[in-house]
Amino acid sequence: MINILCAYPEKQKTNSSGTLISIKYMYRNLYILLLLVVLTACCKDENLNKSVVWKNRICGNALIGDDGIGYPIYNNTVVFHSTPVSINGVYQGILHGLDTKTGKEKWKLTNKDFYPKKNLEFFNENYYYQYNNIVVVCDYAYDSTKEHYAYAIDIDAGKVLWVKELPSGYTEMGRLVRGMGKYAYIDAADRYSHFSLLKVNIETGELSNILNITNGDLPASLQQFKPSFRICTFSDVYKNSSGDEFIALSLNGASEIRKPFLMSLYVYNLTKLQKVYTIPVACEDSLHDGNYGRICYHDGKIIVGKGNEVLCFDAYEDKGVYWKHFLGKEGNDFAMQVFGSDNLALGFTVDRLFAYDINTGSELYNVPAAGSNTANLIDGIIYQREHSDLQMRDPKTGKELKRIATGKNEQAFSSSRPNGADGKIFVHTYTDAYCIRAWGK
Repeated sequence: MINILCAYPEKQKTNSSGTLISIKYMYRNLYILLLLVVLTACCKDENLNKSVVWKNRICGNALIGDDGIGYPIYNNTVVFHSTPVSINGVYQGILHGLDTKTGKEKWKLTNKDFYPKKNLEFFNENYYYQYNNIVVVCDYAYDSTKEHYAYAIDIDAGKVLWVKELPSGYTEMGRLVRGMGKYAYIDAADRYSHFSLLKVNIETGELSNILNITNGDLPASLQQFKPSFRICTFSDVYKNSSGDEFIALSLNGASEIRKPFLMSLYVYNLTKLQKVYTIPVACEDSLHDGNYGRICYHDGKIIVGKGNEVLCFDAYEDKGVYWKHFLGKEGNDFAMQVFGSDNLALGFTVDRLFAYDINTGSELYNVPAAGSNTANLIDGIIYQREHSDLQMRDPKTGKELKRIATGKNEQAFSSSRPNGADGKIFVHTYTDAYCIRAWGK
């Protein structure tokens, strides 16, 4: 391009005042502009290349269209997935064990490895449980339209440990998988009658039902409305000073009497198998009360994000609401994500990121951001997809630290929640498995 520009003959013409204008200077300015564009593009590619440790085209010529199971990591193996291709209604999903240092494939698991399960789909990127080398994953089944299986894989060996069919009779199950030690927990609900919590031995797949909640177990103020158990979420398992294990449930359901979603926070002692307390959670603006609540545990407290409100409760006793913030038009989001870090209560909606002091409830910031349920906190940094890029933010200030775009003519990063270890961040685009250098590495 430079040679072509320099080869043009110098043209001349006269303006209205008779002044001679040299086209040479116009070409020279054009050359400088194009050179800046080229240098800028080179710098962008260089920055991208410096940020990328490796990438692997694991899907051939297809696109990776679903969310995956969240990139579990053990030692120097990370688990990715590639596109399921429907053949007569059967999804041929594939799991890949990739070397964390090189990106080379160490093992591969396909449908035939999960018999008698027929369809291998990965829509639970937020909902798996890992303990050392074992990962437990569950199908998300809705109105019996999908299979009802839980299964476990050994990341180190690259093998399926067990495949267990889950009990029938539920309208919704498998939205979440959480755990502690050798046990995982799976939600299951009959929308019109009860919620169950299933306990799974991750080594054997042995299954038991440890909790059943009906309308009669909900707060008295909600029982009159007879809410259904429609969308249920829950926290990670956490412990008190005595070593008892707890879990906090967000039970959400619509009512024929009162249409907006009615949420109950239900805290349960898993060690003693008994309810600790339950309390209704409602938005200040009843028009936005139809959004369900997502919750997390941090530093002895439960953070709830519901519609356009953030609330804080005690994780062990009924002490009422510690604090709450009404976000107004911001935060009106069905999928608000909440998480905690260094005594911060953080909330992520489709267009805002905000943080509060978890002890006092004082607002620290509220900034524009696009993320919602794609974010993850890894070694004190927020990693998430914003539009087509992988973005890094400081949770203490909400400020963007770095943004990484894929190369020219490459597919964007997906909406899956990144994972990371040893200074590396794992995420996929719609074509490739990526390993990105963590912030500061």
